[in-house]
Amino acid sequence: MAANRTQGERDATQPRVRTKPDRTNNVTTRVNSGEAEQVTGRIWLFGDDMNTDVIHPPAFFSLDPEKVKRGLFHGYDPTIQPNIQPDDIIVGGRNFGCGSSRETSIRAIKLNHIGAVIAVDFARIFFRNATNNGLPCLPLTDPADLAKLTAGGRITVYPYAATLTTEAGETVRLEPPGEFVSQIWAAGGLLNMLPGAAGET
Repeated sequence: MAANRTQGERDATQPRVRTKPDRTNNVTTRVNSGEAEQVTGRIWLFGDDMNTDVIHPPAFFSLDPEKVKRGLFHGYDPTIQPNIQPDDIIVGGRNFGCGSSRETSIRAIKLNHIGAVIAVDFARIFFRNATNNGLPCLPLTDPADLAKLTAGGRITVYPYAATLTTEAGETVRLEPPGEFVSQIWAAGGLLNMLPGAAGET
C-alpha cells in the first residue's frame, strides 16, 4: 500500500472495513478511567496493512482538536467517525499502523476515546507512538483468534491481564505488556511520568 494517499482515494490494496457496528448496541463500560483495568465496547474491524494516512488523512492535520477528531478514517469512509462511541475497540489484521511516523493518527484515536487497539501485529513506530501516548495496543497471541472477533460485536478488553472476552464468553489471549509499558499506560502517557508532570503521582 502506498504510504501517501490523497483524501478519499481508495484502491484494491487498501484495507476494508468488513461491516459497521450496530448503533443500537452502543452502551459502553469503562472501569478506572485513565488507568483502565477493563474496557467494554463495540468492534470496528479492519484488514491488514492499515496505513496511518488512512487512519488519519493529512487534510485533517491541525492544532484544532475537533478537526483532528473528525479526521479519523475520514478519507477512507467519512461515515465511520460520527458513529464511533466512547470505548469502542479498533481491531485490525497484520501490520496495523504502517506508513508515516507522525503521531496524528494516535491523537485522532485518543480524541475519539477509543478504548484499545487489538491487531495480529503492529507496525513498530505506531506501537511505540501509541504506547508513549498511553493508548493500549495489544497483539493477538494466536492470529487465528482474529476470526472470533466480528464487526459490531461487543468485547471486554483487560489490558493489564492481556486478555479479552467475546460476546460468546470466549477468552482470547493477547500478548502481555511489559512492566514499563504497563506503567506508561497507568500514567496516561510517557510525558506524565516526567518529574513535575501534571500526571505524576
